[in-house]
Amino acid sequence: MRGPQDYGGLPAGPVDPVKHEHVPTHWEKTVDALMMLIFDQRRQLARVDESRRMQEALGEDYHKFPYYERWLQAVSWLMLEKSVFTQEELDAKQAEVRARLEAERDG
Repeated sequence: MRGPQDYGGLPAGPVDPVKHEHVPTHWEKTVDALMMLIFDQRRQLARVDESRRMQEALGEDYHKFPYYERWLQAVSWLMLEKSVFTQEELDAKQAEVRARLEAERDG
């Protein structure tokens, strides 16, 4: 059975590289850097195939998330699974960041 992310072997047609060119935002570059740190040989917190498994676990929601948001969701679940941090720690950090961003926006 194919998952929603599995396009291998399906007809797709040509891809216009100009139409699909993307300059990464600061946020996307930050996520990419985070992934490089998590996957590097010295830290070995995770492997790319583990991240792929978590992205595929999104199931039908896979296409609801942009590319880097899928990465971030996958690595969050993976770090929770590996007990790198707890759900409570993640929730607290997210609340802290939201409050800071709201204060910056309102300030």
